[in-house]
Amino acid sequence: MVRRIVAAGAALGLCLSGQAIAAQPPAPTCLTSAEMHGMVAYFLPTVLDKVAAGCAVYLPAGSYLINGTSGLRGSLAREREAAWPMARAAFFKFSKPEDVKTLASLSNRALRPLVDDMLEQKMAIPVSPAVCGEVNDIAQALAPLDPGQTVHLIATILAAAARNDSKLRSCPRASA
Repeated sequence: MVRRIVAAGAALGLCLSGQAIAAQPPAPTCLTSAEMHGMVAYFLPTVLDKVAAGCAVYLPAGSYLINGTSGLRGSLAREREAAWPMARAAFFKFSKPEDVKTLASLSNRALRPLVDDMLEQKMAIPVSPAVCGEVNDIAQALAPLDPGQTVHLIATILAAAARNDSKLRSCPRASA
């Protein structure tokens, strides 16, 4: 008799715990480290170009951002193709579920310009004279890093900053 009560209690407990698990909202979507890295590697050349163009009127002609980043921008631009699969995955994670099916059916050739346009609009960086000097200093401080190290540093900073962000959440880092 005691066995039946214990078994019934255990079964009830399993059923209730299953209902509690099922009733929990789904875990929020997050970007993995690889997706964050791919997204940064893919979009950084565009961001640098836009910021350099926006700051050109505010910085001296010999500033690093205007004259010293062309090699970096060229190297990053050459790596965009390799970064596309992870940037694509990141983009899909933050698209509306009803849009993902349609977007996923597009070829990369058709999808990339759409992604580029959408993210350029979302990443529109207001450039003011007050920030151009700091951006120039940051770019110059990063100059000793190779393009891969630059992408890694920026992706890591973004991942840490976005850990609890509601729009661009990064996944918790796995324990080392």
